[in-house]
Amino acid sequence: MASTARPTHPLRSRFGRLFLLAGAVYLVALLLAKATGFAPIQLFARLAFGCWILIGVAWTARFLWRRLFWSVGRRLAFSYVLVGALPLALIGLLGLLAAYLLGGFLLGHLYRDAIDDLRDELEAAAETRLHELAPGPDREASVGVLRFAAYRLGRRVEGGPDAPATWPAWLASAQATRDDPAGDERHRPFVARADGTLSVAAVAGDGNRGVLVWFEGDLAAWLRERTRTWVQLFRSDDPRKLPVTRIQVGGRVLTLRGLWLRRAPEETAEYYRLRPPARADDPDLVEQPIVLWMERAGLLRALATGESASESVAVSLAASPRGLFQALLSTSEQADTTAWLALAGVGVLLFEIWAAAAAVAVFMIVGLSRAVNRLSAATAAIGRGDFSVRIPGRRRDQIGDLQRSFNEMAAHLGELVETSAQKEALDKELALARRVQQDLLPDVILERSGVGIATYFEPSAAIGGDYYDVLERPGGRLAVAIADVAGHGLAAGLRMAMVKAALSLLVAEDRPAVEILAKLNLVLRRRPGERGFVTMTLADFDPRTGELELVNAGHTPCYVLRAAGRVEEIALPGAPLGGLPGAPGSGSVRLAPGEGVVFLSDGIVECRNGADELFGYERVLARLAGPLVPAPELLERLLAGLRDHCGGAQSIDDDRTAVALVYRADESPSDSPSRA
Repeated sequence: MASTARPTHPLRSRFGRLFLLAGAVYLVALLLAKATGFAPIQLFARLAFGCWILIGVAWTARFLWRRLFWSVGRRLAFSYVLVGALPLALIGLLGLLAAYLLGGFLLGHLYRDAIDDLRDELEAAAETRLHELAPGPDREASVGVLRFAAYRLGRRVEGGPDAPATWPAWLASAQATRDDPAGDERHRPFVARADGTLSVAAVAGDGNRGVLVWFEGDLAAWLRERTRTWVQLFRSDDPRKLPVTRIQVGGRVLTLRGLWLRRAPEETAEYYRLRPPARADDPDLVEQPIVLWMERAGLLRALATGESASESVAVSLAASPRGLFQALLSTSEQADTTAWLALAGVGVLLFEIWAAAAAVAVFMIVGLSRAVNRLSAATAAIGRGDFSVRIPGRRRDQIGDLQRSFNEMAAHLGELVETSAQKEALDKELALARRVQQDLLPDVILERSGVGIATYFEPSAAIGGDYYDVLERPGGRLAVAIADVAGHGLAAGLRMAMVKAALSLLVAEDRPAVEILAKLNLVLRRRPGERGFVTMTLADFDPRTGELELVNAGHTPCYVLRAAGRVEEIALPGAPLGGLPGAPGSGSVRLAPGEGVVFLSDGIVECRNGADELFGYERVLARLAGPLVPAPELLERLLAGLRDHCGGAQSIDDDRTAVALVYRADESPSDSPSRA
């Protein structure tokens, strides 16, 4: 059954056949390329190979998808992974990226605080030196890592030869605008000494006097000690720096600089000296300097002249996650502890909510998968003919309703199979009854001297209720009968068979038409059980004279076609047979050669079109009017109008029967019979 059908064999699928076809094309192209060496064929072979590989990949992916996710449970689990678990991983990745950026900002903050502190110390030392007593031979030129130089009237009067010979006025100007947001020296703390090494300097002046102080020593090592992180300083012309990448987006150029210098083993050991790991032999990931950051100090100027010594100074920073975490908590322990406790509480709460949601999702996935598997197994059992299978219906949801509906369906399927077998036997019996009824109707109307007859019969059910016949009477006369038994189906067919048998006997006794219908009425009224009336028109026609005697027992009027295309409607009111007491209506007409008469059942008059309009008596008169023609053509003229009005494919609500009789006087009959 469809619900249990698994994916077909891979090679039988459309992708499989396409894969085989592409492989065959590639092999043919490869053989031709090797045989001919023609360059275009070789190129075509490469293209064919590429197409073959692409089709193979697509085919494999499609095959694996169908194999892996044929089960509803697997699809639900995969959907949960995509909706529930994957976003958590992405959020975690985003959190790591945010933490990395936060660590970088913290690294930059620690570095800038250390540089600002150093500059403040230098400025304070310069001011103190300036207000000391006049220079003397006993005053030292250096204090620790600080070097001093004194100036009077712009000339150096104290300090070693590595100090500028003249007063560095540019440094005084830059220092004055240090705290001005519009100043250009805000982020340019470094200067280049005479030997090119990097340093930080400050000045203090008072009239004609001035003091210069600068940092002498390994500035990067001092920053490492102060910040407890790894710091490297390098100029833009330093060969150790990593490449710089520039990307132009529109009219803007984005500069991407390397975040890390090539670190020597002794430098790594120096970092671990600053931040000793818990395990010296194998530091954990949180203790390794994996957070990298870069700060740019801007233009580097020479200390002596203020001229540009390098395009910029870059500061490469590195720290471990543990070191940054400790630095983050070192400023305000109480506030940080409260904040981290709140953050941890929120994190635990969110994790508990996610765990509860995951448990509910797993419970729902398992429940739905098990329910679908039970339905699939039960459906397969039904397909094998086991109608006793049932599914436990304890669920109170849509799946439970589906399971209970399935159980009800399975409970009735056995009965339906038995009913189907009984119906098949009944259909065979009805088909046999229909063949019997068709045998009761005249299959062939033989042509007779002086008269032409055509008939039409179309039942609305397996067994119809209309009846017609043409019977021989003594003296060469003809009895034409058309009847409509009330109802449809088997009962109407049996009643019609009884009418035919009685009519055949009465016509053979040469009784008058009025007396024949009276006898039929008595037969039908004496029948025990449920009664059903029958409408009938019986015509007694003499082909020698054209005399036509008509007797009507509640049946549809008949129509006489005269010369010049005139049509006369012959309506003879009378009571139906087997119904209420009453005599049939009777009358007679004389037909001239070429004239005819048409007998109808009410199924033709009452035929409806799509707009629910009846064919009606007016349309019957309009379709029959016209030149005199033989009986088959006359009947076809009427039926063509019926088809135009009602449509050939419309369902039939009532039996349709028609008999056309045309008087031909002394013409000899044709050899071919007229079929009903």
